[in-house]
Amino acid sequence: MARTTSSAKPAPAKAAAPAKAGTAPRAKKAGGPRRHQSSGSVVVTLGVIVITVMAVAALPLCLLVVAGMLPSLAAAAVDRTPRRYFARTVGAMNLAGLAPGVLRLWEAGMTFASLRQVATSPWTWLAVYGAAGLGWLLFSSAPSVARVLLDVKVDETQRRLEARVKALVEEWGDEVTGRKPAGSG
Repeated sequence: MARTTSSAKPAPAKAAAPAKAGTAPRAKKAGGPRRHQSSGSVVVTLGVIVITVMAVAALPLCLLVVAGMLPSLAAAAVDRTPRRYFARTVGAMNLAGLAPGVLRLWEAGMTFASLRQVATSPWTWLAVYGAAGLGWLLFSSAPSVARVLLDVKVDETQRRLEARVKALVEEWGDEVTGRKPAGSG
């Protein structure tokens, strides 16, 4: 008779319900709901797709871009900060430096002869790697420049506030400062 009762069938249903409820607290303990993929893996996946399409459609362009973007790949490999500002800065400047070479290759035609003409020009590589170097310089000097600008702003604010205090003291007297006069005790 135990086989024909319905008590055997609800047991798996009851076991399944707590399993679903049990997974939610674990997700909260692990830092909230799970994300599909990290942004780094999405960028890598998109990069591989773009390079594959470029290699099939325009191999000379792909070779120039891959060789030109090596500083960006190196910056991405060494940058371990959460927002990857170093890789972004070097990458943006590197891409800007690569643009003239890509445009010259585009205008000359997507052939290996055109690639050889663009790739053997020292000006192409000076622009590409020089721009990447400027990105590195920009990244490394930005905190110092920001510090100087903030110091100037703080000094200007302090001068403005001191002038305002002086005007208020002239208008209302020393009582507005909240300090006791030197003669009273």
